[in-house]
Amino acid sequence: MEFKLVYSDVYLKHEPWFHHPENPLRLKILFKGLEKYGLTDYIEVLEPEPADWSSIYKVHVEGYVNYVRRLGEHAPTEIDPDTYVSKGTIESILYSIGGLLKAYREYKNGRGRRFFVLTRPPGHHAGRAGKAMGAPTQGFCIFNNIAILAAHLLDEGYEKIAIIDFDVHHGNGTQEIFYNEPRVLHIDFHQDPRTLYPGTGYPEDLGSGKAIGTKVNLIFPRHGGDDLYEDFLEIALTILKQFKPQVILYSAGFDAYFMDGLADMKAGSKTFHLMASKIIEELKPELIIASLEGGYSVGLEKGAPAFIAGLLGIEDPVGESYKSSIRVRDYFEKKIYYPTRRILNEYWDIYKL
Repeated sequence: MEFKLVYSDVYLKHEPWFHHPENPLRLKILFKGLEKYGLTDYIEVLEPEPADWSSIYKVHVEGYVNYVRRLGEHAPTEIDPDTYVSKGTIESILYSIGGLLKAYREYKNGRGRRFFVLTRPPGHHAGRAGKAMGAPTQGFCIFNNIAILAAHLLDEGYEKIAIIDFDVHHGNGTQEIFYNEPRVLHIDFHQDPRTLYPGTGYPEDLGSGKAIGTKVNLIFPRHGGDDLYEDFLEIALTILKQFKPQVILYSAGFDAYFMDGLADMKAGSKTFHLMASKIIEELKPELIIASLEGGYSVGLEKGAPAFIAGLLGIEDPVGESYKSSIRVRDYFEKKIYYPTRRILNEYWDIYKL
């Protein structure tokens, strides 16, 4: 089977002792959605193995990693008001990162080409030393799962890695980690940082040195719908075709889904299906590995099945789409879309769209 879902009950061990949106119920909602929309028969579940700490030290500074390890010994405790460490957190982290590394090994052994790892805790807000780019907290994230996998692939000799992050919040940790790395194209779809945590990820943030132009921030006004995502997905595809990635990695967050709870977007299942299906259709990537980021209610129930259907190469079983209002659409085009095109056209041939 080309597609595999990587999951273990160990991922449920990262568990808050107080009310918190990032809790084990998230994965139960996701599996409920897979059953509701008839996808369970299409999916093979792969059991992960724990990662070695050495893979984490490649991305995060030694002092921060050692600090988290000590917190794990004294759990339950907190890194900050958003980010907790329970008694099962460290084990869940190691199996999450291990799940991503195992997905790559499965591919190398000819046992799959598309993988979705249900990582918990999420990771894209974690920078090299924890909080990234001046963010007030780590936003539920402890180690940057997808960045650790990308670093492993760089060590394996890959020269063109694309990370597509469609969580509604900016992946500030990922951007910080690879800001000077030209071999990693980081395309981040997120709500306007002037209106949402972590307050970073503007179109002008493009990378530095030889990496300038490889950090692409595509931002949306509040209440933007699927039509806005489609417009920016076309720009992303134009850039991806010019970059020619050898592998596609996803930071797959579903919190932009309409009424998911922690943001103000109006994405429907159409957006999440296209994030996979359009990429596969137009780029035909040899390898795709996705890591779960956000999504807390309806996004996991409907958005995740739609994305998985896209990875499977089948139609969207959910079939929900939301269109932006005329006011939101007009603001997007004048204040965001065309200015972003002009910025990116300095580094990519955008105007051939």
